[in-house]
Amino acid sequence: MGNLIYLYGIIPEREEHTDPLPACKGLDGEHDTYSLLLDGIEAVVCELDAEEYGEEQLKQKTEDPNWLHEKAFHHHEALMKLYEKYSVIPMKFCTIYSSEESLKNTLEPHKERIQELFGEIEGKEEWILKIYCDANKIKETVAARNDNVEAKREEISKLSPGRQYLEKRKLDQLIDQEAEREKHRFSENIHENLKEMSADTEVKKNWNRDVTGRQEEMCWNSVYMLKKDEVEDFLEKVKQQQEQWKDDGWIMEVTGPWPSYHFAKIS
Repeated sequence: MGNLIYLYGIIPEREEHTDPLPACKGLDGEHDTYSLLLDGIEAVVCELDAEEYGEEQLKQKTEDPNWLHEKAFHHHEALMKLYEKYSVIPMKFCTIYSSEESLKNTLEPHKERIQELFGEIEGKEEWILKIYCDANKIKETVAARNDNVEAKREEISKLSPGRQYLEKRKLDQLIDQEAEREKHRFSENIHENLKEMSADTEVKKNWNRDVTGRQEEMCWNSVYMLKKDEVEDFLEKVKQQQEQWKDDGWIMEVTGPWPSYHFAKIS
């Protein structure tokens, strides 16, 4: 049985000719990475022992969190090194083919789309914005300033004491609902302002506190594809928004640049 082929990403042949592929050990720490040429594109790969990285063996390995963390980090670091030198279409962690022939046959029908993607990501960078909030502070602000909450209080004040007790429970529920709406409204407004500066955007699922490890609640998670000459203005705009709203309980965290994980996808 021949070795398996692990695929990191795809780069333009012309760029690799100008700046040769850097030496790097592959996923197993033994085989070197290298590139496979296919009509104007190059797949950056390494070999893996089929007896160690077959389907069943890989399933067992990925159930080990230490192995998973180490190898996922290796995959990301390898892509970052490629990103520093080339326009790279990154692949998902553990994209593995049975042979070089299998990989080439898979890429063959997508050559035209791959070339289009190279054009779309050239001269651009991917940045991620996460918006967090102090949930208690947002709730306090909503309770004090929200028009719907104020109208409900006015309505309750005109009721009998017995009815007021029951309606105040509904008021608490209304405050919670309006606080959730405020989180989305605020974050969406920030996103819409930044979207105007972006070549492309994508809104992602929020992470819970178990994942973020933070006390603050994540209320927005979005990605932006930016032209390199507009990155500075984008970051300055985020900084200005952060300064404007930090005292109200909002925290904005922007990271990048990253390889085009979200905007250079091949079906």
